[in-house]
Amino acid sequence: MNGNPAYHPMDMKGYGLVKRLFQFRENEMESEQLDPEKDKAVLLKHIKLARQDWLSALSNFEQAQDPDLIDYYIYKMKACQVRYNYLLKKAKEIGLKQNIYCG
Repeated sequence: MNGNPAYHPMDMKGYGLVKRLFQFRENEMESEQLDPEKDKAVLLKHIKLARQDWLSALSNFEQAQDPDLIDYYIYKMKACQVRYNYLLKKAKEIGLKQNIYCG
């Protein structure tokens, strides 16, 4: 590859596209006015969805018969649990106190 004059590492198009997307998102985020109440509502919604996903994975695990599906649901339960715990931690950091266990 190094001896090939046609190969230039900076010509990789994927890197430039990803970089531009991140720059676009950063600029968009800077220009947005953040609404703390809206952010709390969105976080609460994501917490409820994460809990539902976790409970769904648990239910599917309990019903699974195939060893491959059992392995899949073990990983899915763990991933959902980690996401749910992360979102709870973020809610605690911003002082969000609501009953998130209903529904």
